[in-house]
Amino acid sequence: MIAPWRDGRCKRPSGSDRPNFGPRQRVPLQVLLFVLSAVFVFAENPEIAMDKMTDEELRAFRDQRIIELRAHRLQVHPEQTAEGIIYPRLFFCTIYYTPKESGFTAERGFDATPISAAGLHGRKYPRDFLLAVKKEGFGRINEPVDGRNYIRWIDGKRYAFAETPVGRRGEVLVPRRSCAISSRNRFLRQHVRLKIKSQTVNEETGSDEWFVCDTGAGVHPLQIDLYWGEDEPHGAIGRQRARPSGTWMEYAFDVEVTARR
Repeated sequence: MIAPWRDGRCKRPSGSDRPNFGPRQRVPLQVLLFVLSAVFVFAENPEIAMDKMTDEELRAFRDQRIIELRAHRLQVHPEQTAEGIIYPRLFFCTIYYTPKESGFTAERGFDATPISAAGLHGRKYPRDFLLAVKKEGFGRINEPVDGRNYIRWIDGKRYAFAETPVGRRGEVLVPRRSCAISSRNRFLRQHVRLKIKSQTVNEETGSDEWFVCDTGAGVHPLQIDLYWGEDEPHGAIGRQRARPSGTWMEYAFDVEVTARR
């Protein structure tokens, strides 16, 4: 795992080599409390540090943690309980969402050039919004078309208007409840109810109860992709496009999952 923080330490001068900075200045109490608060938060939940990583650092961090999960999987066996089957630190969680057209503006740095595409019947939408729909599966449009408030990406080749975001088998996605898993997941199946114990997931989504209603080959076999709901993108640069503005969460690795009976 790479170190996301640079070493800010430096050699302290001694004796006559020390520069004379004049009389010591007291650090304001408010500043000291702020720093201590930040240190406390990081100590309580180190996954917050991912928010500060570059894209390259985050990829390296993610890949290393997945390697660790794979190794851990060989050493730990699922535990059968009256509540269900417990999988301690075998999975990691991510977030996906339904992007809103309203967030893809030139003022925010997006390419808002109006374009059309197959399936849109000549109607035009911001270029970056359509790219986000292609990635996330659905998008909320500003103005409904024939009573349909969404567009979706179908069969990897065209768009279509839709009434609501749904999973692969047509089940309506419920914010902070629905989730997707890989079709190659060896442990979990469609329609299973999950209890996810994770400080990051529980604090950021406000939920520990989830329902598997979507699967896909593009999801990692150890990944549980949690549906956030509708939101504008966090920003126009890099991975911020794929992150809803309402949360800093990107990955959660310290996860305990119970597949309920």
